[in-house]
Amino acid sequence: MKESIVIRNFGPIRCVEISDIKPFIVFIGGSGSGKSTILKVLALFRWIYKMHNIRSYLKHANVSQSLFNLDFRQYLKNNGFTNYLKSDTEIIYQRGNIKVVYKEKLMASQLVSKEELSLEKVSFICDKRNLIPDILAERRPDKRPMSFFLWDTFEDFITSSKLINELNIDYLGVKYLSKETSLGTKHFIEGINKAGNYTIDLEDSSSGTQMVVPLAVIVEYFSKYYDFNSAVNTMIWWYLSQGDNLKDFRTDLNIGDIRHRRVHIHIEEPELSLDPESQLSLISFIVNRCLIEKHSDYDMTLMLTTHSPYIINYLNLLIRAYDTNTPVKGAKLSFDDMSVYQVADGEIIDLKVQNKRLIYTDPLSDPINRIYDEYNLLPE
Repeated sequence: MKESIVIRNFGPIRCVEISDIKPFIVFIGGSGSGKSTILKVLALFRWIYKMHNIRSYLKHANVSQSLFNLDFRQYLKNNGFTNYLKSDTEIIYQRGNIKVVYKEKLMASQLVSKEELSLEKVSFICDKRNLIPDILAERRPDKRPMSFFLWDTFEDFITSSKLINELNIDYLGVKYLSKETSLGTKHFIEGINKAGNYTIDLEDSSSGTQMVVPLAVIVEYFSKYYDFNSAVNTMIWWYLSQGDNLKDFRTDLNIGDIRHRRVHIHIEEPELSLDPESQLSLISFIVNRCLIEKHSDYDMTLMLTTHSPYIINYLNLLIRAYDTNTPVKGAKLSFDDMSVYQVADGEIIDLKVQNKRLIYTDPLSDPINRIYDEYNLLPE
C-alpha cells in the first residue's frame, strides 16, 4: 500500500511533500534544518495510523466503544513539539485508502477495511541513546524525566537485550554481552581486537560504543525476533480489560490472519561519535538487517537523518553493489526503493539522479571546497 505525507508550516518546515515513501529514506541537512522534525512527524503519524488500525480491528470485532482517544496536542507536548504548531499547520498522512489529517484538529478517515488492516511497529532510535548506559547504571547526572524519544529508545533496548545476549560489533573491535545477575540484567563490553581480551561495563566503554550498542541491539532484535502476534494480542487484551469490553469481543479475523505487517526503524544520526570507516560498517549492518535479511512474517522500513557526507557517498557504492549483485560488507541498495533528501530552508531537495542511478553528492562537498578556496587566498 502506497504511503505519503505532506507537512506544511510546522516548526522549521514550510512545505514538505513526499508522494511515495520508499522503504529506505535518508534526510541530510545542516543543524536546525528540520530533518529530525520530518523524521519525528513521520514516526508520530505512523504510530497514529497504527492505533487507528487497532481501533478499526476492534470495531470489526463488535467493540463499538472507543478505548482510547487520539489527542494530537497531547502527542505534540509529549514529543516536545508544542511550539511548532501554527495557525496554518497542515499535516496529511496517507497509507492506502486511509488518511490521517491534522488541520486545526486531528482527524482520521473512514474505518480501515478488513482487507486493508495493517499491523505496525514504530521504533525510534534517538540521538541521545548514549545516555542509556548511564541510566542503566543509575549514573545519569541529569535526573529530569526522559524525553519521549529517549524513553522509546530505552524501552526498545530493554526489550531487545532480553533476547540479544551477545552481539559482535567487529568494526569497533568489541562484543556486546548481557547477563542475568542477582541485581538484574547487566550489560558488558568484551574486547575482541588485537589489543587483547578485556571485559568492562557498558557504561565504561567508549562514546562510540555507547552510541552503537543500543542502536545495533534494537535493529538486531526487530530484524530477527519481533513477534507481532504476541505484541498486538497483548495490547488488545489489555485495552479490552481496561474498558470491560471482553464480553463484547467477537471476531472472525484473528491477528495472525492480518497480512499487512511492517516494522519501521527511525534512526537519528547513526554516525555520532564514529570515525568514517566505522560509520560505513554500521550502515552496512543496518541495511543488511532491515532491507536484505528475510523477516519471519513482516516487512521492514528504514529512515535515517545524518550530517555525514561519508554515509551519503557510501550509498552510491551500495547502489552499485545492488546493480552488480556484489554486496559490500553484506549490504546493497535498490536505487528504486530508496530516497535521499537534502533538507534546507524548510523544504526538501531530491538528490537522486534518475538517469545515472546515483545520489548527487556535490552539495555535500561545498564546505570542503570553501576551506580550500580560503586556504588559497591566504598569503604565502
